[in-house]
Amino acid sequence: MGKIYILLAEGFEEIEALTPADVLNRAGFDVVLVSTNSDLLIMGAHHIPVKCSCFIEHLKADEGLMLILPGGMPGTLNLMANEKVKSLLLEFNSQNKWIGAICAAPMILGEMELLKGKRATCYPGYEKHLIGAELTDCNAITDGKIITGKGVGVSMDFSLEIVKNLTDKKTADELARKMVVIR
Repeated sequence: MGKIYILLAEGFEEIEALTPADVLNRAGFDVVLVSTNSDLLIMGAHHIPVKCSCFIEHLKADEGLMLILPGGMPGTLNLMANEKVKSLLLEFNSQNKWIGAICAAPMILGEMELLKGKRATCYPGYEKHLIGAELTDCNAITDGKIITGKGVGVSMDFSLEIVKNLTDKKTADELARKMVVIR
């Protein structure tokens, strides 16, 4: 089983990064918080610092199962401005590997035209950036190997949608039950 990389940039939405990290860890995945800048300590949008375990330069795409992009501002803009992030997204997409993005972060995929012909969701007001996507009002939705989520309030739905896709519905439902998630 490959690693799940969660890419963090200054100003990321803490809940959208740490909920998937926690839930996927509980599901038995190797989750790696990745710094996209020159420091391992990344400050979230709400001034909560999170320490990453590696830098984006040290990622090995062939060891990766999935990339996850949390939203938040200016975190999403910082991810979008990072050429290494874009290069990694293109590499994962070309290898048909899993990609997840929540809140404002699906705009990165849309602007890169990775959502063309796919159903997707995002934070209200960012739909114009989902170029070529079929917009949905779902909390979290999967189309092909891309999973998108609407925003911070549905971080658990987004995380369980990832677990469902990487394992199966039964595993996701059992994990939700253990965590007392009302669905």
